Amino acid sequence: MRYTRASVPADKLYLASTAVLMSEVIKTLVCLAVVYRLLPIHGRSLKKLYNFLYRELVINWEETIKLALPAALYLVQNNLQYVAATNLDAATFQVTYQLKILTTAFFSVVMLNRRLSKTKWTALAILTAGIALVVLPKDAIYQLLGRETVALTEQEANKIGNQSNAKGLISVLAACVLSGIAGVYFEKIVKTAVPHKDAIKMDSLLYDADKAAKIQLWIRNIQLSMFSVLLGGVFVVGLQDGPAIWRNGFFQNYSVMTWIVIIIQAGGGLIVGLVVKYADNILKGFATSISIILSSLISYWLFQFEVSILFGLGALLVVYATYLYGIST
Repeated sequence: MRYTRASVPADKLYLASTAVLMSEVIKTLVCLAVVYRLLPIHGRSLKKLYNFLYRELVINWEETIKLALPAALYLVQNNLQYVAATNLDAATFQVTYQLKILTTAFFSVVMLNRRLSKTKWTALAILTAGIALVVLPKDAIYQLLGRETVALTEQEANKIGNQSNAKGLISVLAACVLSGIAGVYFEKIVKTAVPHKDAIKMDSLLYDADKAAKIQLWIRNIQLSMFSVLLGGVFVVGLQDGPAIWRNGFFQNYSVMTWIVIIIQAGGGLIVGLVVKYADNILKGFATSISIILSSLISYWLFQFEVSILFGLGALLVVYATYLYGIST
């Protein structure tokens, strides 16, 4: 993603909001294809698929509407991240935002009645500290201590003057809380998903217990993507980048690499759904932390990313936290 944004001039950038929207559209199409494939061969047709989706999305609207909340929470969370990043220096934002690991664990206990031992809480605290060190930018220690080693340009000084630390901290903390609530709420919905009560009576070809469980995961992803596309299309694409889209088109400055990034993002979202279904949000946090380390190492190869002592220490803490959490399970 960084390669597609950093390797071209500013006037040649694609609109990030449209890329996010297309990622959700692709997720929906993939889920539709999977649901179609899960239908029994003797009952597989576009008409059967339509009837099935109509039942699960429209007739079973009480279940569908449940996904509006996490979709809205994710939208607000993403906007709060932009507010926080605008009003905080990079170091403070990156470190503080890792608290979402702990908020996710907290809401897992509160909303799912999950029990975490002291060892697991210790592992999560170590993971939070470790990934915070990994994502710290260059000269971050000096920023956090309030001592800059490089003279600021007039533009940078003006930017800092316009920042509000209080506004930034409130935004990033709120984003962490919303991230925890949305993630755990989605996990609860996915793991308690049930087909429409009249499913067997309406179409006995579609259901056996195993297929019903498998299909519900993909139905939940479709429901979430539906609301994400609706809310994102109206509030982000339409209001934020509407004029630019009107002038230059929805797919302005798209390239092959742009589509590759969109497909990767869509695939990542689907994988998250599988992880949440068959594992949990806490383990997803460990997986995400390890992926950040791996992506940083790839950046070392692509962008000459400087591997600092803090990065190495943070990576070791992440590995140790993963081991500690694993042996306590």
